Amino acid sequence: MNDSMMNESDNALDCRGAMAKLFDLLDGELTPDRERKMRLHISRCPGCFAHADFEERFLQALRTARVSSGCPRELRERVMHSLRADGWNG
Repeated sequence: MNDSMMNESDNALDCRGAMAKLFDLLDGELTPDRERKMRLHISRCPGCFAHADFEERFLQALRTARVSSGCPRELRERVMHSLRADGWNG
């Protein structure tokens, strides 16, 4: 959506501003007002919606992969043993 498609009185974001703050939105780091403005822009702008939807799905896939797969126990034990041998106290 270009700037002329958004009403200035809406205090809306342009696409560049919305995409610059996209990961702040997806990480839950925006104020409620800023989040509302971001979601409003994304819901009205097909290009930003597609980009935001892709990034949100990608981050969810990463979270799922991280939880569902871990390193094998034997590898974890070898790494921990090596770290401790090098003086790590964790």
